[in-house]
Amino acid sequence: MGETSYLKKEGLQASSTIAVTRAFYEEYGQPLIHTEFPEYEDRIAVGLVGEGSECFGFDDEISRDHDFDLGFCMWLTAEDYERIGKDLDAAYHRLIAEEGVRYASSVWGEQKTLTNQRIESRRGVMDIAGFYGNTLRLSPDLSLLVDRQYWVYAEPRWLATAVNGEVFRDDLGTFTSIRDMIKGYYPQRFYLYKLAEQLHLFSHGGQSNYPRMMARRDPVAARLCIDQTIRAAMDIAYLLAKEYPPYYKWTFQGLLRLPILHGLPALLEKLTRIPGQDEIWENLEYSPLKVYTEDPVIRTIEEIAGELVREMNRQDLIEGEECFLESYVPILTAKADNC
Repeated sequence: MGETSYLKKEGLQASSTIAVTRAFYEEYGQPLIHTEFPEYEDRIAVGLVGEGSECFGFDDEISRDHDFDLGFCMWLTAEDYERIGKDLDAAYHRLIAEEGVRYASSVWGEQKTLTNQRIESRRGVMDIAGFYGNTLRLSPDLSLLVDRQYWVYAEPRWLATAVNGEVFRDDLGTFTSIRDMIKGYYPQRFYLYKLAEQLHLFSHGGQSNYPRMMARRDPVAARLCIDQTIRAAMDIAYLLAKEYPPYYKWTFQGLLRLPILHGLPALLEKLTRIPGQDEIWENLEYSPLKVYTEDPVIRTIEEIAGELVREMNRQDLIEGEECFLESYVPILTAKADNC
């Protein structure tokens, strides 16, 4: 095809993998489909969705040391997969071998791609039910998505993986309709129970048990209490934003992109950087009725709780300014019971 136009696109080399993948698809993938599978061109959904930090837009040079390569996904109905799946997949792999390696090397440099079976299974041709079934740990019967019981055991990261990335083209709309169903978020009753559960975990870890563990001179258990509170705070934030948290190592990065609680990431980072407070607790006498603001860990946890309380008030989920999050658990569970 001659000199590739992507090299002329300003800033593409510094763009996300999703942007690079879309440019590659538009320059090479779309013409291939148009030429070799014209009667199916408007029936093939194309994009970059699924497992891998690049699908979330979190990848960087460090993350490209494993399970990384240039490639896109094509999703077919079961009938179309039966008819053209093998031929389309063969054409796709031929395209990657002939153009993809050179394209990727020109963008990311030599030795920047590591093809293996894991990444190959995440790209190329798939049937729609198989993709969602594997991603969501469901059987191919996707009707379970409308079953409320599914949401009880679904891991949030599975749901996040099913709706991440971008769909470049979907004329038929089948793939996107399922994607939109998942993006519609949890059923309201389960949502309220889940929010109440995370409020309990926040309070249980940082507001109740952290001071008890410090009073017992158990720094390891105290650290675990802090960690539980950090995780619960992030889960609460995602719930309030009605977005699914990704795999744990990317949860904080995803937090930075949420449209709400913009002050929360800085407070969480502040909390992680506070050193142990053993000396302060040498002179404190424990009481379950006291908030130990002498300890900067507790002060920061209360600041975090205040941020969450204000957002829940803004969304009319609760009323009040009490920062002990456990106090809102009965309120939310009562609302859930009435749904």
